[in-house]
Amino acid sequence: MREEKGEREESLQAMEPKKRSEKQRAGDRMREKILQVARAEFLEYGFRDASLRRIAVKTSISVSNIYNHYKSKDDLFRAVLQPLLESFTEMLREHNSEKSMELYVEQTEEFQRAMIKEFLALMLRFRTELKLLLLGSGGSSLEGFKEEIIQQQSEVGVEYIHKLRIKYPKANRAISPLFIRICSHWWLIFMLELVANESLTKKNIEQALSEYVCFGTAGWKSLMGI
Repeated sequence: MREEKGEREESLQAMEPKKRSEKQRAGDRMREKILQVARAEFLEYGFRDASLRRIAVKTSISVSNIYNHYKSKDDLFRAVLQPLLESFTEMLREHNSEKSMELYVEQTEEFQRAMIKEFLALMLRFRTELKLLLLGSGGSSLEGFKEEIIQQQSEVGVEYIHKLRIKYPKANRAISPLFIRICSHWWLIFMLELVANESLTKKNIEQALSEYVCFGTAGWKSLMGI
């Protein structure tokens, strides 16, 4: 009898990980379902006017069940945009690296193509999410994203100009922080125009990116006298 009891206990213990695994998979499926419905809701209404109640109804669960998976409406909004935010941060990190900055000035055709390809891939993959982030995030913790990016790019730009003046001593033209900030605004407006205008084709976006890179590089070289 003791042996049979021991065997039953061992059998139950062996089943526990399997039960936990099944429960975890079910939870993952529900989180993904909520995420997909929420994405459509946020894209249609923006953060401020999106409704957790509508998301719950379309997901066939209660609002309280949403809170079992996401702490708040804002947490759910950030989860929807997380893939974009990670890719965007990585792209900026690479673009603002010292190596990329040097190549940007030298402007080899290979580097131009690589830069355009990278921006184009981000635009095409996250076009709707970028539009949501830049135009529909009012009221969320990401509402200040545009200003944060402008400030970040302005600070990077000031540091970049400083490094260029060291590398090119003959570059005697001082670039004002105000102008660098204006350029950061321009870059963001350029991105916004590409994602907001849904009639633009891949070819249109690629051409605009190419023109932006060419125009920007020539302008900076002229200002710096290099």
